[in-house]
Amino acid sequence: MTDHSPAQPGETLLILGAGLVGSAAAVTFARRGFKVTLMDRDLPGSGASHGNAGGIVPSASPLAQPGLPFDVPKMLFDPLGPLSLKPLQAIKSFPWFLRFLKECSAARAEENSIALYALTRDAAPAWKELVRGTPAESLLRDVGWLKVYSSEDGFRNHAPERDFLTRRGAPLELLSQDELRRMEPNLAKFFVRAMWQPDGLFVRNPRRLCEIMAETARVLGAAVLQEQATDLAVQPDGRVVVATDRAIHRPDRVMICAGAYSKRFAKQLGAAPMLVAERGYHAMFDVPEKGLERPVFWVENSMVLCPMEHGMRLTTQSEFADIDAPPDFRRLERLVAEAGRMLPGLDTTIRDRWMGRRPSTPDSLPYLGPAPATPRAYFNFGHNHLGLTLSAVSARRAADAWMDAWTGRNDHSSHDLSKYRALR
Repeated sequence: MTDHSPAQPGETLLILGAGLVGSAAAVTFARRGFKVTLMDRDLPGSGASHGNAGGIVPSASPLAQPGLPFDVPKMLFDPLGPLSLKPLQAIKSFPWFLRFLKECSAARAEENSIALYALTRDAAPAWKELVRGTPAESLLRDVGWLKVYSSEDGFRNHAPERDFLTRRGAPLELLSQDELRRMEPNLAKFFVRAMWQPDGLFVRNPRRLCEIMAETARVLGAAVLQEQATDLAVQPDGRVVVATDRAIHRPDRVMICAGAYSKRFAKQLGAAPMLVAERGYHAMFDVPEKGLERPVFWVENSMVLCPMEHGMRLTTQSEFADIDAPPDFRRLERLVAEAGRMLPGLDTTIRDRWMGRRPSTPDSLPYLGPAPATPRAYFNFGHNHLGLTLSAVSARRAADAWMDAWTGRNDHSSHDLSKYRALR
């Protein structure tokens, strides 16, 4: 008979995936008294957590929006466009794309916006709480999230996203050209408008943040293992046996935080999540003499310049391809010249380039909650473009829900995770 007893301090918790989502969960649960093991086939922060734009963004705009399907053909044929889709992947992921089209209805997009912002609105405070007293405090900067427009048409076309934010009550400021120049004087002068979200944070080195979180968990007593999980098996009592390339583990609880690779594990736990690997790219340049104070998103080109502590980063692209297909850097390289236009004086000699896999869902909502096969397994994956943003708050919501179930209390009204469960 499956054991439905609530999670409680002192139990062993195995977390599969040592990216930012898994590492944040490891620290959170170790602080709450769980005996944590953080496991990944690679070193902490080696996956999608390594190469993002560094934004902790209070977003309320799901990717699936009314009108977007009509823009897709133009995006696909634009060599500088943000979207690329391999034909074979379109066939393999047809159910995902069909569901995405459904989520583009006005009613579904509004519902998804409400659910998404219920998480992201607490993202910055959750991260500040999580890193307090650790070396990671110095990596977080209170500079907000800035989107810039190079044309009045671009500003008008972007109105639906601003409307989502406004309806959620999210803070935002619209900046004139002069106000933008005062905020970022080194940006090119052709940008005509901007939108600034002042409650966003910027992480100057996401990979180092992940490494610090994993080390913080270790200091708190967690084991950090480099092993590749090969099989999960649910026992009659509901416990999950985890087989790896090195050992067999029998923890009291399991949490799946394996990003785009979570789908296989979720299937072994009774779920069939709508999840694809949406690949993103970055290029690194040397730090310019006249740089930026914060990440800046050029809306018309769907690209971000990010002033990392180790160089200027260009991030871009949504590419749908097989999860293990080799990277295709052609679109990234075509945008390098645009990075030079965006920030005059930037040496656009590419120092390094990278591809990572985002775990994307059709409705832009993550999977958070118990697995169908057993309440002793928990899903914490599918954070789309918001893995960094949602890592700390997802871990806190899970911990609050588990602790309240154990104590019989219900003091955390914000931890209702029903909209993020595996069956939706």
